[in-house]
Amino acid sequence: MPDGGKSIAELAVKGTIVKKLPRKLDVLEGENAVFCVEVEEENMDVHWFKDGLKLRESHQTILKSFGKTHMLVFVNVCHGDTGVVTFVVGRSKTSSRLRVKAARHSPPICPVGVEMDVDRPNSVLLSWEPAPTSQTTTRSVYVLERQEVGSQEWLRCATSDTATSAEVMGDSVPCEGDYRFRVCCINKYGRSGHVEFPKVVHLVPGPKIRTPLQGCEVTEGEDALFSIDLSVMVTGTWFLNSTQLQDSQHYSIQQAKTQHSLVIHSTKVEDHEAEVTFIANGVRDSAVLKVQESDSNKRVETGDPVVLYCEVSHPSASVGWFKDGVELQVTDSLNIQSEGNMRRIVIQSAEFTDSGVLSFTNMLIHIGEVHWFKDGLQVLETENVQLTSEGPYRRLTVLCGSAEDSGEYVCDTDGDSVFFQVTITGKILQGSITGSFVVSGSVIVLNVLGLTSERLELSCEISQPDAQVRWYRDGLEVEESASLILEVQGAHRTLVIPTTTVEDTGEYVCDTEDDSVTWLVTITGLWSVN
Repeated sequence: MPDGGKSIAELAVKGTIVKKLPRKLDVLEGENAVFCVEVEEENMDVHWFKDGLKLRESHQTILKSFGKTHMLVFVNVCHGDTGVVTFVVGRSKTSSRLRVKAARHSPPICPVGVEMDVDRPNSVLLSWEPAPTSQTTTRSVYVLERQEVGSQEWLRCATSDTATSAEVMGDSVPCEGDYRFRVCCINKYGRSGHVEFPKVVHLVPGPKIRTPLQGCEVTEGEDALFSIDLSVMVTGTWFLNSTQLQDSQHYSIQQAKTQHSLVIHSTKVEDHEAEVTFIANGVRDSAVLKVQESDSNKRVETGDPVVLYCEVSHPSASVGWFKDGVELQVTDSLNIQSEGNMRRIVIQSAEFTDSGVLSFTNMLIHIGEVHWFKDGLQVLETENVQLTSEGPYRRLTVLCGSAEDSGEYVCDTDGDSVFFQVTITGKILQGSITGSFVVSGSVIVLNVLGLTSERLELSCEISQPDAQVRWYRDGLEVEESASLILEVQGAHRTLVIPTTTVEDTGEYVCDTEDDSVTWLVTITGLWSVN
């Protein structure tokens, strides 16, 4: 002013943003960052920017408006979200610097209030409480560990996300003993210290299966055996298709320390695929019984062939086939076969009249008193000659054989007789001769003792000179060679080994269609007299 005076005026500019953003906002990683602005009027055109880029709503960026209030939320921020946030409305704007700081995380705090309930049979109940100041936003896991008294090793025995108690059974420990326990808390930031429970508890492990049950397959009428072996000695119970079994005439139940067994006697077809179950304290195991129908009940269609067979203990055994008690004979439609130890009956084309009960019988005949003769004179028992009888066997043994013991020996019964032609040669100073007659149809068994490098002759006489004869050694038919000669002289059949060896020891059989003779030949080294 001309007179040097001053005039002061106040200029008030009223903008459209009533409540601005803070100059800066500090948040921790993992938290949410919230920005709030209030404008002068509702329904104004507003925009949010971050570092100059316009923001659009997403799962991590939330934009909301409530009348005159506008909000921006960054969800679960990380260090990369640091920057300048700007709010623009018309020609007005407000900005704030967002700073994301690393969160300080600490390991969880030890559980508190541990208690131990030992008044339980072979178990213990352990309980605890989370620390009052523990964080609930971070997932934590409680870990329970055990230690056998006297050991330095702690082993984990239970874990829990939320539960604050756990029951430990005796079945969970490897061996009987006294055990102590401790608990701790673990999250992604570390582990708390351990809190040990105040008492010690004695636990005994339950039984475990060492050898499980195995399925059993039998034929109808046979016995079925099931067994199971456990780790400790306990009592158990057997079940058949959920029915408890008791020791009886049909079921044999036994226990030998840790092993349990069940025998089902005389199984039936009705038991096929039955489930056998064993149950003990904490143990359960099952197996399946399979019963095959016996071949004794054979069903065929008319016109089909029928083959029935069985095996005998000796290839020369005489047998008979019967139908409804009547002995069968060979016909055009029925063939009876004998091959080695096998006996067969073959019906070429079955008819209705062939139905019935077929049986197989060993033709064991009764024999009266047996007499032995040599060169027509009856042989009596002496110190050098032994006459023995064992079941169907009749045996003459010359303990010290000499050339004077050569000759024709006869074993005579009421209805049959057998001849032995014995020839002793060479320089045998001491030896033995044994002849055996088996009373079982026409089966004859001779025991022959010989020396190496000597000549062996096995001879028999047949009733029909033109009958076919086969020789066998240990069940295999022999073939003639330089070391084994088969001679035929009229009704006589002879097997000759010119020079014997120990390998010639074995069972020799002279077999015809209806009869056979067996020699049990033993070849040893040269004998001498001291």
